[in-house]
Amino acid sequence: MGKLRAIKDKFFAPNPSFTVKEQLGYCGGIFGNCMGQDIIGSFSDKFSREFLKVKAEHITIYSNIALALGFIVAAVSGYILDTPVAPGKKTPTKIITGTMPIPFALTSVLLFFVPSQNPILNFVWMLVIMLVFNTSDAFFDASLNTLSLRMTSNANDRKNFYTVGTLASALGSMLPEWLTSYLVGTVRDNAPQQQKYYFFCALAFTVVGVVLMYAPYFTLNEKIRVEHRPEKSKLSWDKETILCVLHNRTFIVTEAATFFEQIRQLSYRLFVYIYENVLGDLKIKALMDMVSGALSYVGLFAVPFLGKHFSARTVLSGGFAYTGIFYAIMGLLGLGFSSEKMHKRRVIIGLLIGLAGMPNNAIAASKKIVVGDSTDYMEWYAEKKYGRPIHAEGFITATQSLLGNVFNIIRTNIYNIVFAKLGYLPNYRDANGKEVKAVQSEKTLKGIFLMFVLCGVLGNFLASATYLFDRYTGERKEKIYAELLEMREKRMLDTEKVASDSAAN
Repeated sequence: MGKLRAIKDKFFAPNPSFTVKEQLGYCGGIFGNCMGQDIIGSFSDKFSREFLKVKAEHITIYSNIALALGFIVAAVSGYILDTPVAPGKKTPTKIITGTMPIPFALTSVLLFFVPSQNPILNFVWMLVIMLVFNTSDAFFDASLNTLSLRMTSNANDRKNFYTVGTLASALGSMLPEWLTSYLVGTVRDNAPQQQKYYFFCALAFTVVGVVLMYAPYFTLNEKIRVEHRPEKSKLSWDKETILCVLHNRTFIVTEAATFFEQIRQLSYRLFVYIYENVLGDLKIKALMDMVSGALSYVGLFAVPFLGKHFSARTVLSGGFAYTGIFYAIMGLLGLGFSSEKMHKRRVIIGLLIGLAGMPNNAIAASKKIVVGDSTDYMEWYAEKKYGRPIHAEGFITATQSLLGNVFNIIRTNIYNIVFAKLGYLPNYRDANGKEVKAVQSEKTLKGIFLMFVLCGVLGNFLASATYLFDRYTGERKEKIYAELLEMREKRMLDTEKVASDSAAN
C-alpha cells in the first residue's frame, strides 16, 4: 500500500483540494506581503526624489541595475522551486517562505530613512536597500505563486482560491496607501513632518505585514508535486518543458497583455503626484481610494457569478476596456489645462479615478485563474505530445518574472526618461537649514497629467484587445479539460496496475 501511495504521489498528492486553514494562510501571506510592497510601490519614487534628493539619472541607473538583477533572481528561484524533493524533506517553497520575510521587512522600513544630506550617499543607500528588498520580495513572490499553483488541480477550487486571495491582496495594498496618503496630506507644506509620517507608516505596516507573511510557512503544503525523473537529469527545465511553455498559447497571450498592462501601471506610479501636485489635495486620495476599493471589492465578489456566464478571459478584456474609458474621460476634462482648473475639478477627477479602479481586483483574480488554467492546458498538451504530464509551476512563475523584468526595463526607462524631461523639482533647504517643499511649474504639472492620462488610455485598451486572442475558452476549453480528466484517470489506473503487478511478483 505504501508503494502504491508513493507512485500516486509522483503525479498528485492524495488530497488535491485545500482546506480553510490553507486558504487563510495563503491570504495572510499575500496580505502581509502587499503591505510592504504597497508602501514601496506607492511612495518610494516620490520619497527618493523629494527627501533623498536622488537625481533622475541616478534613479534610472538604479532601476536598470535592479531589473538586471531581477533576471538572475527569477531564473534561480524558478530552478530552485522546480527541483524535486524527496518525501519528508522541506520543499523549496517552504524554505523560502520561512526566510525571506525578515530582509523584506527591514528594507521596507529603511528606505524611508534619510541617512545624510549628500545625494550621492543617499543614492548608494537607496541602491543597496532596494536591491535587497527586490531580491527578497522576488523570492517570496515566486514561492507563494508556485505554492498557489500547486494547491489544487481542480479548476473550480482554483477559481475560489484565487478570488479570496485577491481580496487579501487588495486589503493589504489599500490600507497602507489610505493611511499614509491621509497623514502626509494633512501636512502638505511641512516637509519634515511628511518625512516622519512616511517612516512611521512604513514601520507600522511592515511590523504587521511580516508577522502575516509567515502564515504560509505554517499552513501551506504542496498538493501537486514536481515529477521525479531519476532516469534523466535532476534539472526539470528540459527541452520538452520549455517547448510546452512556448506552445501554451493561453500563457503567452497573458504575458503579451501583461506588457501593455505595464504601461497602464505607469499611471498608478503617478497617483501620488496627481493628487498632491496636480490636484493640490493629497488627503482626498485616501477618500477616493476608499471609493475605488469599495467598488473593486464589488467587482471581485462578482467574479464567481461572472464565472458562470463569462470566461476569465472575457472578464479581463472587458475590465481593461472599462478602465480605459474613464482615463479617456479624464483626458477630456484636462483640455485647456491649468492648475487652478484641476484643483476645482479635483473631486470629479478623484471620483473618475475611483470608478476606473472598479475592475482591478476582478482583473487580478481572473489573471491568476487564467495562468492556473494554462497549467491544465500545458499538462494536456504534454500528455498528447510526449506521453507524460509536465508540471513546471516554478518554471511558469520564473518565466513570468523574467518577462516581467523585460517589460519593467522598458516601462521604467520610459518613465524615468519622460519624468526627467518634466523638470520635477526636489525639496530644498532654506537659509535656516529647514526642509522646504518645492513649487512645481505649470508646465511640469501639465506634463504629469498628460503622461498619466496617455498611459492609462493606451495601456488599458491595448491589454483589452490582446486577451481576445486567447483560444483556451468556451467549448474548446471544456472539451480539452474533459479529455485531461480522462488522461488523469487513466494514469491513476495504470499506476495502480503497475503496483498490483509489482506486489504479485
